[in-house]
Amino acid sequence: MDYDVIVAGAGPAGSITATVVARAGYHVLVLEKDTSCRSPCAGYISSTINIELPEDCIIQSKIRKMRTYFPDLSFHDFQVNGSVVDRPSFDTSLAVRAKESGAQIRWGSSLIDLIRGGVRFRGGKVSGKIIVGADGVFSKVATLIGNDKQRVASCAQYHLRGIELLPETCEIFFDADYAPGGYAWIYPVGEETAKVGLGILDYYVTKSCSHSKKHTKVGLGSAREHLDAFISESSMAERLCGKRTGYIRGALPIGGLRKKLCCGNVLLVGDSAGMADPITGAGINNALLAGEIAGKTIITALENDDVTLLEQYESKIDRLLGIPLARSLEKRNKLDEYCITNELLQRHLPELWVTFREYWS
Repeated sequence: MDYDVIVAGAGPAGSITATVVARAGYHVLVLEKDTSCRSPCAGYISSTINIELPEDCIIQSKIRKMRTYFPDLSFHDFQVNGSVVDRPSFDTSLAVRAKESGAQIRWGSSLIDLIRGGVRFRGGKVSGKIIVGADGVFSKVATLIGNDKQRVASCAQYHLRGIELLPETCEIFFDADYAPGGYAWIYPVGEETAKVGLGILDYYVTKSCSHSKKHTKVGLGSAREHLDAFISESSMAERLCGKRTGYIRGALPIGGLRKKLCCGNVLLVGDSAGMADPITGAGINNALLAGEIAGKTIITALENDDVTLLEQYESKIDRLLGIPLARSLEKRNKLDEYCITNELLQRHLPELWVTFREYWS
């Protein structure tokens, strides 16, 4: 069967794109490399999300406050309004919505190559007029159209039971020893239950941190090793002494928006396009927004039988996301300078984190 659109990736960006185009009556195929939806994300979604949460999406907790800790554990509170969702159920519900809209989804079918008039994937070849790369931080599609590898943060997260939590509060920890170049987090998902994780920049694992060598390349290496140390050795250890009932790992793009989002009949959306915030790592809202824009732009191109109209997508994304992501990337570059030691982090954190007024000045 020939398709109007082939989407690589059944994450939020890919599923929304597929839904928008399929609802307009076009033939859409989604190729997903995994056999089901899964994500290494903590699953926080702001109330500013531009879609209604699906009914079958599991909301694990409401978040009303973000508490950000300096290295010395002094903290800053900021009011927020959002939810922590179960990411597999969230992603699955969006994929189901795409299927119900008319899109076909092939699980366990990773895209291998772009070929003339379509794609080659694990399982065969298929024809398609327009290709959408929604295949994540290590996007094959992005590489095939000439983009360089993205700069990424390595992440690890446990699901912990039987721990002490602050009600309706997510906690963010900056510490050069345990989360070099990134931060640790605690997101409550139930009574005495939370997602506890961190992200690190591998480059800074090789740098001298502010305390002992046990938290540098001499000892710790992977994000999981840093997370284990944070849980068992940091000042939070007593609070986090619980049962580990789950573990996931992954990566987040922190290099900012890619320069090339459109190439001929190919578009990039979501993490494939570098749409995650380079400081916070948040990317769900941007992915959903980009999926809507990509879908509508694709419909215009198909209606006019003119793929050159896809270039409008790049300009629309730049107008909406270009400035905020550029600002965040500038802050990321400053964080690179200051995350070497806790002394520098302590002094400069208000300039670098979104809940402080200094970040926006």
